[in-house]
Order: sequence, then structure tokens, then C-alpha cells
Amino acid sequence: MSRTSLSRSGEMETPYGLLEEAIVASVSRASMYLRSAFVGRKPVGVGRGGDVSREFDVVVESIVYRTLRDYLGDIELVSEEAGSTGSGSWLAVLDPVDGSINFEAGIPLASISLGISRNHEYAKIEDIEAAAVAEVFRDIIYYYDRSTGFRTIGAKIERKAKPSDIILGYFESLESFKPHLNFSKTMNPRPRLRSLGSAALDVVYVSLGIAMGFIDARARLRNVDIASSIAIARSLGAKAYLCSGVDAASITIREVAKVDCVVVGYSEDIARKLLEAVSSSRYE
Repeated sequence: MSRTSLSRSGEMETPYGLLEEAIVASVSRASMYLRSAFVGRKPVGVGRGGDVSREFDVVVESIVYRTLRDYLGDIELVSEEAGSTGSGSWLAVLDPVDGSINFEAGIPLASISLGISRNHEYAKIEDIEAAAVAEVFRDIIYYYDRSTGFRTIGAKIERKAKPSDIILGYFESLESFKPHLNFSKTMNPRPRLRSLGSAALDVVYVSLGIAMGFIDARARLRNVDIASSIAIARSLGAKAYLCSGVDAASITIREVAKVDCVVVGYSEDIARKLLEAVSSSRYE
């Protein structure tokens, strides 16, 4: 049974402490499964996001959904595999395994991304009230909620006063690589380039100053990939934009959808310079 209370207005209220319990329990249980010897890897179909779904994707989705319902009662889940499932006063947005190519290949860099907002027709990233990105193989959870702010679970990691000279992103073609080249021309020293393969972790790392920026000029990410990490990044002072210049916090989370190319900067200034680099690369 869910542990909610009735407000004076008659609406159900859920304490932030319970949201934290629900989210942390969900991603912790799913992470334990992914680190276990029982992980299934066979393809089982095509997910709502358009990618091949494997057994581990579907199992993680099920673990998270069942755990959330144990804590919160009826809830609607928007996930990369099944799309929209269930209904309730809360809306959960989930990427079961962000970095699934890494995971399938045996590269130990993958995450589970989960955020929760009030359920309404126009729900956006900016409406997310609590979120977590769980780094599966280091057993670290990056957690945020509106009541207590940001913290890490499993390790002590704080936001750096100055970010490292590293740019993260996806650079699978000349067109997606050009923004990095243009950005590098404006910086001294020129930042080093890394492609990690987990967008949620990329965004969290930028917000902590582990890297100074993130670029994905391919326009192939989906809202579920980055929704929770952008909510976390905003809480730490990082800034995310679609390459059109629109604040990424305005991305809808009501259903699985692709997003425009996106940049994230440790600061507003860095994010703006990344935007300029993307813009100039489109006219070369």
C-alpha cells in the first residue's frame, strides 16, 4: 500500500522522503539485477524509442515500475521500451539502461535514469520533482529532489569550482564532430574530447565539473535519455539547451519523443559558446 496522505484540498500528497525511498529503491534493485549473473541479453523486440529491446531492458523496466507502485500506488510510467504504461497522480520517466550498447558489449559504463513529476497533460523536464541517475557498475546514485537538493549516494562527489577541460558527446560523423572543433578554437587550452556512450552520465558529469560541456549534434537522443539528468544538472547550476536555443527544461515528458540536438554547459557562458559552435558548424 502506498504511503500518501490527503491534503486539505482533497488531493493526495506524497512526502519527498517517500519519493526518495521509491526512486532509490527502484534504481538500486535494478542495478543489482544488472550486476548479477542472471542478466538476459537476447533481443525481444523493438522499443517505443525505436531501438532493439533486449531482455535486460524489459526486466529493468519491470523492476522499476513494480517498485514504484509498491511505494507510491498507481503511477504512469513513460519508458523507452514500453512507452506509456499505467495511470495515476504521478508521472515517472525512465530510461532503463542508458548506455545499452556499452552494457551489451561488456563495457562497464551504463546508467539507469529515473525522474518523477506530477502527472498532467503538459508535463516537462522542469516539472520533475525528484530524479536519480544510477551509475550501475560503480554503484553510485546521483539524486535530486526539490526539498533537499542534490546529493550522491554511494560516494562523496561534489561539484568542482572549475570544470575539467573535457568535452563529452557523440561524434559519429563529420557533421557531429564540427561543433567540437569550432568550440575548441575559442578555448585555451583546447578541451580534450571523450565519448562515453551514456548521455545521462555525460550530463551529470558536466553538472559536477568532471567535464565542461556535452554536445550531441545528431538529434537522435530521446527525452527519456536526458530528462532526469537535466533536472539534476539544473539543480547544480549547469545549463542545457536545444540547439535551436530553447531551454531544454521545456522538453515534454508525457510520451517518448526524439529531441533536437542538445548542448549542456557547466555554466551559462559555456553553454552559450557551445550553442554558437553548433550554429556556426551548420553553415560551413
